[in-house]
Amino acid sequence: MPNYIDVTRTAELFTTVSSNYVVLALLCAFFGLYLITLLWACYADRRARTKRKMTLLEDNHPGAPYNYLISVQTGHRKNAGTSANVTLKLIGSEGESYTHTLTDPDKPVLERGAVDVFLLATPFPLGEVRNLRLQHDNSGGHPSWYINKVTIQDLQNRHVWHFFCGCWLSADRGDGVTKKTFNAAKNNEISSFRNIFQTRTSTGFRDEHIWVSIVDPPSRSPFTRAQRVSCCMSLLLCTMAINIAFWNLPVDETSPVIFSFGSLRITWQDIMVGVESGLLMFPINILIITIFRSIRPRIVKSKKDDSEKREITPAVTVPGLLKDTEEVISLVSKSARNKMSTPHKLESTADLLPALDSIHVLIQLMQGETESDYHWVYCSKFLLAGLCHLLKCLEKVDEKNFQSPQEYHQVLSLTNLLVRKAEMVFSSHLASCLPPVQKKKKRVSSGCWLPWWCVFLGWFLLLSISGISTFFTLLYGLDYGKEKSIKWVISLGLSLFQSIFILQPLKVIGVAVFFALLLKPVAVEETEEVEQVLLEQQDKCRRYSGRDTL
Repeated sequence: MPNYIDVTRTAELFTTVSSNYVVLALLCAFFGLYLITLLWACYADRRARTKRKMTLLEDNHPGAPYNYLISVQTGHRKNAGTSANVTLKLIGSEGESYTHTLTDPDKPVLERGAVDVFLLATPFPLGEVRNLRLQHDNSGGHPSWYINKVTIQDLQNRHVWHFFCGCWLSADRGDGVTKKTFNAAKNNEISSFRNIFQTRTSTGFRDEHIWVSIVDPPSRSPFTRAQRVSCCMSLLLCTMAINIAFWNLPVDETSPVIFSFGSLRITWQDIMVGVESGLLMFPINILIITIFRSIRPRIVKSKKDDSEKREITPAVTVPGLLKDTEEVISLVSKSARNKMSTPHKLESTADLLPALDSIHVLIQLMQGETESDYHWVYCSKFLLAGLCHLLKCLEKVDEKNFQSPQEYHQVLSLTNLLVRKAEMVFSSHLASCLPPVQKKKKRVSSGCWLPWWCVFLGWFLLLSISGISTFFTLLYGLDYGKEKSIKWVISLGLSLFQSIFILQPLKVIGVAVFFALLLKPVAVEETEEVEQVLLEQQDKCRRYSGRDTL
C-alpha cells in the first residue's frame, strides 16, 4: 500500500503552506513553465498548420485523371532548405510525366527538415516508376538543397517506390550539380537493417519520445505540439503523485528477496511498487496520447463564395485554344503505346484539322484494342476531357477568327464526332476494368481514425488526471513536512532525469533495433487529406471538360 494520507485533513494541511512551501513552489514552477511552453506550442502549431497542407500541383493538366502522391523529404543538415525553383519528372516503364515545378502559392516548400507532399496527375499510368529526375534553377539567396528521400505512391493500385537520394543539389556543394537522376531503390535496399534502423530511430525520437517530439514533431502528424506539451505535463504530474505516494515506504522485512547481487537487493515489495506505479500511471496516459494521435483533423468545407470564384473562367481566345490542343497531343505522345509523334507547334486555325486527325488515329487505335487495361481507360478518359474542353471552347469562339466559316464548321463537326467516339471508347474500356476502378475509390477513403470530436474526450481525461495528480501531490507534500519534501524533490529530479534522458532514448533505440532485426520496413504514411486533394483535381477536370461525369 502507498503511504497513508488522511483526506479529511485537507483543510488543516493547507493552512501549513506558509511553513512548508516546497512542493507548492515546485508545482507553481512547473505550471509556469507549462504555460510559457504552451503559448510557444500554440504559435508553432499555427505556423505548422499552414505547412501541413497537401499541395495539388498547379501545373497538373486539369484533365489528367491518374494520380501519384509525391512525398519529398528535405534533410536536417544546416542550410538544407532551398530558395530555388525545383522541378521533378517521373520516368516509368510505360511513359514519362512532363516536368512539374514543386511549388505552392499558400506555403513555403522544401524547407530544412520538412516533408512536403504533392499530388501529381498524369494522363495515363506510367507503369513501374524507375527513375526520378530532380533539378533546380539555382535562384534565390540560398539555392543549395539537400534532398534526403522521395517516396512516390500510385494512388490507384497503392504501389510505392522509394528513392534514397541523400545528396546535395548545389553548384558549390557535393558533386557540384543542380540536376540529377535517381534510380528507384530495390527491395533489399528498402528492407536493409541500416535503412529501417535510421528511419525508425528518426521517427521514434520525433514522434514516440514524447518530450523530444515537442521541439520537432513529424510534420504530417495530427498530434499537435500543444497536445504533446499538455500530455507531458499530465505525465509529469502523474509521475509526481505516484512517486510521492510510494516515496520512502517503510521496508517490509518479511518481504522475500527476489534478486540479490552484492549490496543490491530487489524484494517482492520493490516489484509490487513498480507494478502498481505502472498500472496507475501508464494505461490512462497511453490512452490519452493514443486518442490525440488518432483523431482525424476536422476538414472545413470551402465557402460558397470561394467555389463561385473558382467557376469564373477566362475568355476563350484562338491562341489559348491552339495551345490547349497542342498540350493534349503532346501529353499523350509521351507514351510509346499511343504511337504518336511529338506534335508541331499549332500556329493558326489551319493547323487544327491535322491535329484533330492525329487524335482520330489514336482513338481508332484504342478502338482496335480488344483487351482493356488501365492505360487505355485513363488515356481515353483524358482524351475525352480534352475534346470536351475543345468543343466547349469552339462553341464560344467567334467563327470570324477562322479563315472561313466552312473551316470553322468543319473543325466543329470533327470535334463533335471525336467526342462521341472517345466517349464510346472510354465506356467500352471502363466496363472491362470496372472492379479495379471501384477498388481504387474505396481505398482512398479508408483509414483507421477517430472522429474529430474525440479531441474533447482527450482533453477531459487529460485535465482530470492532471487535477487529481496535482491535488494529491500537494497533499502528500504538506503532510510530509518541509525537510522530507526537500529530500523527495531531489529524489524526483533524479528519477525524471533517468526517465527522460536514459530510459526513453533506450526504448526508442531498442524498438528501432527490434524492427530492423525483423526487417520490417516503415509503413507508408496514410494521410486524411488525400481524398480532399483528389476531389480538387476531379473538380478541376469537371470545370475543364464541362462534364460532371468526368
